[in-house]
Amino acid sequence: MSHVKIKELRLRNYRAFPDARLLLDDITFLVGRNGAGKSTLMDAMSFMSEAVTDSLSTALERRGNLEGVRRWQPGKGPKYDVWIAAVLSLGTYPVVYGFRLGSDATRSSYLVKHESLSGISHWFTRDRQSITSNRDGIRPVPDPESLVFPLIAGTSPFWKAIYEGLRNISMHQFSPQAIQSEPKIGSEERLNRDGSNAGDVLKHTRPKDRDWIEEHLEAAIPGIRGVRATARVGRRVIVFEQEGGNGQTCHFDASTMSDGTVRSLGILLSLRQTPRPSIVLLDEIEDSLHPYAQAVLLDAINSASDEFPVVISTHNPEILSHPTAMGERIRIVQWDEGTSQIYHMSSQVLANLKPPQTVGRLLRSNALWTQALPSTTGAEADFFKADLLP
Repeated sequence: MSHVKIKELRLRNYRAFPDARLLLDDITFLVGRNGAGKSTLMDAMSFMSEAVTDSLSTALERRGNLEGVRRWQPGKGPKYDVWIAAVLSLGTYPVVYGFRLGSDATRSSYLVKHESLSGISHWFTRDRQSITSNRDGIRPVPDPESLVFPLIAGTSPFWKAIYEGLRNISMHQFSPQAIQSEPKIGSEERLNRDGSNAGDVLKHTRPKDRDWIEEHLEAAIPGIRGVRATARVGRRVIVFEQEGGNGQTCHFDASTMSDGTVRSLGILLSLRQTPRPSIVLLDEIEDSLHPYAQAVLLDAINSASDEFPVVISTHNPEILSHPTAMGERIRIVQWDEGTSQIYHMSSQVLANLKPPQTVGRLLRSNALWTQALPSTTGAEADFFKADLLP
């Protein structure tokens, strides 16, 4: 079965986004001021993944329940429904999966008003308690507060692949303190959001991937010669090998290394974890990193993007001056009067974006002009349809 990639995110009434369509490139840079909604877009993808692989109720509880993700509206009356969908590619097949959440007068919490998967030979549509599908025998009795797709994904190789693609959405807001901690030994191969299980992931990384990580880590951090995960009194410890005097090699626990060093390790691990992610989302990677290390890591991201898309949120001119930050890869997130919207760069700016001009220089001079209209999903009837694909 072909590897699944995430190609697009669609939102309606999700937090500050009334209607948004995030089209993804092989590398996508989310650019905007603090509070514009960059992290919200990443968290929306993570929310969808958690809703499918953990449970919808758990994913909502982590975000303050339905009110925590629903767009705020003044006054009384019916509240907004929350719509979310992802467009995935399975080989040459486009697939749209998503759901709509809301409430009504008969319930104190939330309910699933719509859920569907479309765009390939096997499809299903769920409207509240009613389910239709072109596959015989797909007739589960839906719980109003649960998703159907996790229950039926195993009945079709196509659906199983889509399920794994959603499961392997990998979002990270790395905490150096979490990476430096020495947790109990585990067996996880997928990297946590904060990197707290980085030692376990490093331990289970394939040799060729570990070599790749060390190669880029050595380039990013002066004097680093290697990194390994070991065990100490039932705890997982990350040990860095660093060049010392007289040709000697010194060994240092992660707890003694700089924030930039351990953050670099987390970013590189996210790009070489097993199984491979369907997408990697990196929130503000510039934190604690020297500009030279940023450049090395962006080169690593560019290399990894041949396998899966990578999304980077940033407002750092140094990051946006790197050759990977091409105009076509920029998505500008703006907040105004309580709403967030996504824009592409204007065609005029793109046409004039030639060396030595860079996106970073445009950001510094406040000349990062956008298209006149934001990127939206359009009519509600088309939200879950594959024919929106460009």
